[in-house]
Amino acid sequence: MNKLNLALEHCYGIRKFDAVLDYTKSSTVAIYAPNGAMKSSLANTFQDIANSAPSKDRIFGCIQFKC
Repeated sequence: MNKLNLALEHCYGIRKFDAVLDYTKSSTVAIYAPNGAMKSSLANTFQDIANSAPSKDRIFGCIQFKC
């Protein structure tokens, strides 16, 4: 695996997030951003994926999510 394609919608408040994490030069990627930039929401989404649990939106739970 050299690249990880992310396409998330409505996961823990993440409205829409499309990104490609490139691991061709390193085995790690740092995500650095100011407070309130949804870093914890991204971590919660990854934890749901690791646990094979459905992800959700905490505020609008009835919204269709794509995680």
